[in-house]
Amino acid sequence: MGIFESAPSTFLLLILVRWFDGSNLEKSLMAAAYQSGLLLTPLPLFVTRRLGWAPSESMSMLFGSASFLYLMAALIPDRELFVALTSVGSLIVATSSPLLTTMMNSNYPAQSRGYIYSQNNSIKIGTSAVFGGLAGLALSGRLEHFRVLIALYAAALGWAAALMWRVPRCGGALAPRPLLSCFKHIRSDPLLRDTLVAWMFLGFGNLMMQPLRVEYLANRAYGLDLSEMQIALLVSTLPLVARLCASPVWGKLFDRMNFFSLRILINVCFLLSVLSFFSSSSVFWLSIAAVAFGLSNSGGDVAWSLWVTKFAPHDLVPDYMAVHTFFTGIRGLLAPITAFALLDIIPLSALMWLSAALMAVATVQLFFIRGQAGSKK
Repeated sequence: MGIFESAPSTFLLLILVRWFDGSNLEKSLMAAAYQSGLLLTPLPLFVTRRLGWAPSESMSMLFGSASFLYLMAALIPDRELFVALTSVGSLIVATSSPLLTTMMNSNYPAQSRGYIYSQNNSIKIGTSAVFGGLAGLALSGRLEHFRVLIALYAAALGWAAALMWRVPRCGGALAPRPLLSCFKHIRSDPLLRDTLVAWMFLGFGNLMMQPLRVEYLANRAYGLDLSEMQIALLVSTLPLVARLCASPVWGKLFDRMNFFSLRILINVCFLLSVLSFFSSSSVFWLSIAAVAFGLSNSGGDVAWSLWVTKFAPHDLVPDYMAVHTFFTGIRGLLAPITAFALLDIIPLSALMWLSAALMAVATVQLFFIRGQAGSKK
């Protein structure tokens, strides 16, 4: 999955911008595909429960389906099909998030869950950093060979599907529940509800700017004129190396700190990374900003994936996570589309300040939620 991670975040958009000269609508749809897949997370959770499958078996089926779609995209060099097949493939991968959190909640002990997750995540991040750098080097000046890269993504997803199928069952089958039953917890748990609102402000501000990183670096209208290798370095490799180095630190902080204090710290890091990246015009300062973004993402990885395990009853962890990922999907779908639509009428610098303001609102709100949380850690 580390190999695949660079696809929706970097190379699919790069190929669409530089090779296919895609429209803003196509770019926004592709940028939103992975995140909007989170909207559908209650569905595979419901199917898994109805069929009595283990979470790992369901994840294997999802990864296998995505592998097939990427393979078709590699074989058929058509712009519309490229956008459709890779976008749907990325969407399918995203729907597995609550299933993965359920597996971690069942297997990783609570007192060290964050640190163990960070070790696991470091393998994915390290692989992604190396692969992203090699792929950027291979495609630099040779973008016509992009279909080989898409085929490698298909192979990685297929291998991940085979490995997931081999994961032993653990914790028993999930208890069957109605498709939308997970949403009732929004009304019954005020802490969940208020945290989701704060996360919406933060996530919308952050996700608006993520696809614009590639746009800012790859679109020659902004005057940077960077090579494919430099773009891959700034968008993929440097942030991933920073994520790799910081992941164990954030994992230990997750286990030891008050969650809301940790989330406030991560928010501030995200805000500063956005302001520094889109205010920079030299490769040196862009590199510093890319590292700051990677450090922020490293903390975000741990907090986003595991936070419900801090508060949800053990048997409701997949339900809480499905609600969390659903609302992540809403902002994941709307934020890139909003960003590219606004880019047609306001300058990129104005979007940067709008993003920063949304993150600031979320951070202030978390100060109040931290007091509401009481004795919960």
